[in-house]
Amino acid sequence: MTAKSTIFLGFLLTITISFLPSLVCQANALDVIPNENFCSPMLDSKHYLTSDFSTYPRTVRFECSYQCKINGSLQTIIATSKIQIHSIDEDATGVVCQGVLVKKVAWGYDFDKVEPFYAYNSNLVEIKRWAFENVSIKNPTEIQFLQKLKADLYTISSSFIMAGINGEEATKHFAEAGKRLSAIADALPNDTTLLDEAIKQIIVNKGVVKFDSTADSLVFMMLSTSASWKIPNYLF
Repeated sequence: MTAKSTIFLGFLLTITISFLPSLVCQANALDVIPNENFCSPMLDSKHYLTSDFSTYPRTVRFECSYQCKINGSLQTIIATSKIQIHSIDEDATGVVCQGVLVKKVAWGYDFDKVEPFYAYNSNLVEIKRWAFENVSIKNPTEIQFLQKLKADLYTISSSFIMAGINGEEATKHFAEAGKRLSAIADALPNDTTLLDEAIKQIIVNKGVVKFDSTADSLVFMMLSTSASWKIPNYLF
């Protein structure tokens, strides 16, 4: 294959990916109605708020409308995404409404399916705020998330305790963090008191985790990832 052919194929791939969201958005017959406390993207709703399609890396902002179900009724929420992309692949896989999945095909990427998501389990500010203001945490999905968190924290805490088992000053904070995470896990899913106390501190810190040699740093770092759905990121 000549260099010109390679460039031309790359151009075609870029065009395919750039227009993929528009093609997908027209396929509104594929919209999925979400279950209670879940949200689903409306495929014909996406539009760009930025128009810079120059070289990588670049920042892309776009809006999508979502249907979210609460008390048996659907509500429409418009949410804004802002991401930085570094490649053609990320142009296709990252610049999509939450819940839209794409798949690799011979000519680039194509629409695969829609997966509705638990409203709390979103990094979209508008949906996260809606969840905290409207969705009761006393629901079966919340229990499932807490049960998974319990298992994850047990795994993480075991590793931390092993890392600090020698009792040396440089590693003792790992053992302390491991014990705290294990205590949080012990109480789940029925009692979230210790988890809630840790998350309150994350909120006080506005989501900023200091990467220092302390048990607090390790605990907050792990919970910021593993329990992200419990953190109201729209507050900071």
